[in-house]
Amino acid sequence: MGILQIISHRPQAGKTSLASVLLLALAQADKPAGYYKPFSTQPATDPDIAFIQAEILNPQGGPPAPPSSILEPSSTMSESQAHQLNEAVTTLQASQPRILVEGPDLESVGQASTLAVEVASLLDSRVVLIYCFSKDLDPAGISQDSAAFGDRLAGVVVNCVTKHRMPEVRQAMSAELASRGIPFLGVVPELRIMHAPTVAQVAENLGGHWIQEPTQTGQPLERFLIGGNIMDSGPEYYGRYENQAVITRSQRPDIQLASLVAGTKCLVLTEGGEPTEYIKAEARERGVPVMVVQAKTLEAVEALAPLFNSSRTHNLASIQGFALQLKQYLDLEHLASLAL
Repeated sequence: MGILQIISHRPQAGKTSLASVLLLALAQADKPAGYYKPFSTQPATDPDIAFIQAEILNPQGGPPAPPSSILEPSSTMSESQAHQLNEAVTTLQASQPRILVEGPDLESVGQASTLAVEVASLLDSRVVLIYCFSKDLDPAGISQDSAAFGDRLAGVVVNCVTKHRMPEVRQAMSAELASRGIPFLGVVPELRIMHAPTVAQVAENLGGHWIQEPTQTGQPLERFLIGGNIMDSGPEYYGRYENQAVITRSQRPDIQLASLVAGTKCLVLTEGGEPTEYIKAEARERGVPVMVVQAKTLEAVEALAPLFNSSRTHNLASIQGFALQLKQYLDLEHLASLAL
């Protein structure tokens, strides 16, 4: 029986995303795991738990995630919380021998916390530490954090590194952590898909209406291209990226057709008006959702900007896309095996 706890130095570092990817990887290997988030600031309505339960555990027929304890300003675990944690894990292990624990952060409610260390000790779990990269991230600080877990530490992941700094950070962290005896699992770049709004969110944000019954409205959209007069060929210009939408005027069927042929995932048609029947037929055949908005093209682009300011952790399509990209940077099979 294996228990793997994923811990981060602060909120929004990528714990839920990594836990989701590993749960999917274990299920695909026919070795499904249970999930437990022992502490939460909103135990009854935690969106991480709700997402993983609905989108990952339920489709697998897995057991429900045990209820969480309230995450309080106290940096230590109470006797009642320890008892609840033990009971929850024992119950979960009765039906699922492998468990992924999304542990508390090393900084809790604005202050240093030993909760994660206590959970690891109580459950005798392996630990993966995940850090969100910043210019202030210091190997000495990582070493200090790691020491508290001793031999339970399985390794360290550095997440959200800007792409142009990937080689530098990978080399520096690998050398520095190795010299301190800390297992280094890898560096992950900032990935657009984790901030990509879905087709449905774009439609809601712009007040768009569907030209025909939409499909794949949960599709994440990483980029938006503005359709206009371009020097390149249509397929070359509109076929450069995966997971893109094209924003163009309703009165430009030439741009709309070029976008559809090039594999665009969504068409946003501005300034009102219906597309031609031919465009409707092409979009229907290719399964591309088409929405019409009243705003002008540049107004629509400006209105979409706020959608990229938050993570899209609670979208299965984004997590699946994240998993595909993550394979380039981490050994997911090794990580998943830590829970076996």
